[in-house]
Amino acid sequence: MMWGISLLDMSVSASLYIFAVVCFRFLLLHKVLKMTFTFLWVVALLRLLVPVSVHSPFSFFTAVNHVGRLFTVQESIALTQSSPISNGGTVTVPPIADSMTPLPAALELTSSLSPFVLAWLIGFTLCALFFIIPHLRCRPHYSMSLPIEKEFIQQWQKSNPLWRKVQIRQSDTILTPLTYGIFQPVVLLPKHIDYTDEKQLELILTHEYIHIKRFDTLKKWLLAAAVCVHWFNPFVWVMYIVANRDIELSCDERVIWTFGESMKPVYAMALVHLEEKKSGLSPSVSHFAKNSVEERIISIMKTKKITTAKMLLGIVIVAGTVSVFATSARDETEAAPGVEKLAAESGPALYQGESSTALMPIDLTFTKTDVPQLMDRLTASKYRAVYVDNEMVLRVTNDNSVWISKDNGAAWEKYDTDRVDAKVFADWLLRNDPNPGYSMKEIQSRLANGAEVQHIKFENGKEMYVVVDGSGLQIELVQPEKIASVLIDGQRMMITSERFPMLISAQLLKSFYDLLASNNILTEKEAKQDYSERIKHFKENDTFFTVTN
Repeated sequence: MMWGISLLDMSVSASLYIFAVVCFRFLLLHKVLKMTFTFLWVVALLRLLVPVSVHSPFSFFTAVNHVGRLFTVQESIALTQSSPISNGGTVTVPPIADSMTPLPAALELTSSLSPFVLAWLIGFTLCALFFIIPHLRCRPHYSMSLPIEKEFIQQWQKSNPLWRKVQIRQSDTILTPLTYGIFQPVVLLPKHIDYTDEKQLELILTHEYIHIKRFDTLKKWLLAAAVCVHWFNPFVWVMYIVANRDIELSCDERVIWTFGESMKPVYAMALVHLEEKKSGLSPSVSHFAKNSVEERIISIMKTKKITTAKMLLGIVIVAGTVSVFATSARDETEAAPGVEKLAAESGPALYQGESSTALMPIDLTFTKTDVPQLMDRLTASKYRAVYVDNEMVLRVTNDNSVWISKDNGAAWEKYDTDRVDAKVFADWLLRNDPNPGYSMKEIQSRLANGAEVQHIKFENGKEMYVVVDGSGLQIELVQPEKIASVLIDGQRMMITSERFPMLISAQLLKSFYDLLASNNILTEKEAKQDYSERIKHFKENDTFFTVTN
């Protein structure tokens, strides 16, 4: 399960679900229980209004991702055919694209209000007014209604108690029965109906009470809210119309079950007598004859008693539709299976983000050294990340400011960063860096849950992206040439070699520890000791690195 989904993602994924429900409804409307579709529309509302994504291995999107990954894996394998694979004493470069795809212009965001957001706000406001104004206009008419002093109605209410207090009133300003109110519901009857026809009156009251029991007025409000939020999506408007019909059909079905199939002609005639007179009332009320009379009459006449086959078919439709179309891919943040396999075969976790060409970054975080203690010291300092290569040294302070030095730390310059869109960056990362040393699943989850992404572009074509949230900070470097480097950012310590076998420059490593000492992350004594122990470890115990002067 993942929170923080964008509005557009919610709308697009819900569109497929709505389309599937409409198709099943067209094919099976009279073959399953009508409440089947009512339940499916409730799930659609959750999909549209709750920003949460539930992952499922049976999701339609899982299948789409799987097909897409098959092509990704084939391309990745082709890119690595000329490189040796880490197996025993042989080392392989994990698959990476020959050139990094540039981030689209959508990453360049300004602090001003986006025109798309402004358009959405205008549409939302107009749509909300479309639903609210008619309701407000009708409220005075509702308040002018009078209680009905009929003995039959009073006796019927006593024999059909509800935990919410229900009023039954009449009005001469409406043409069809309706129910409004959620916590204090009111059944409003037209003054012109025949109150001496107790059988018809009983059918109408039963219908409205079913609406109240099922909180159908609340469902109608939520349907209106979904339309307001997703006003730009025609599928949501279709859902609003069809779901309102299905609420009525399900209610009709329940009435038939209550009174028996022998009452179907009487109930259908009640609809015919009432017609479908539009009163222009609010869409947030439940009308007795709100939807198409013809469809309702056909449905009533085809309603049969509950059977085990119908119940099972309904359960299968609900479970299948929700599992396949209302869920997200099993693991949208996961790299292609073939790519993961190659990464696992290569031993240590690999980080691919520092070059557009084949580098070999090695994650030392969980090796048998004192890296975890070093990360603790970094966390305790005023810095969140330290990076060294043969061109520059970099540090990120606790306020996420980025400082660069090109003279080995003698002078520092603060660099301004540009905010970029986390979702677009996440897509770019999947395409260009499918197998980072950082867990792709973890970083994609962080990006989806509100992590900020800052961007810096340097003069020599090198670029840097800094991902920041409460869990920590991650640096993603893109540079045009192979450059060896050392990075620690509180979550990982990475050493990147520029050639095979894995060569690590003692001088570069010393510069890294000098930087830690000069920035008070370690004392000079601790830095010298840690440097000596790490060099010794590489020379004596590590089969992956070869230390050079």
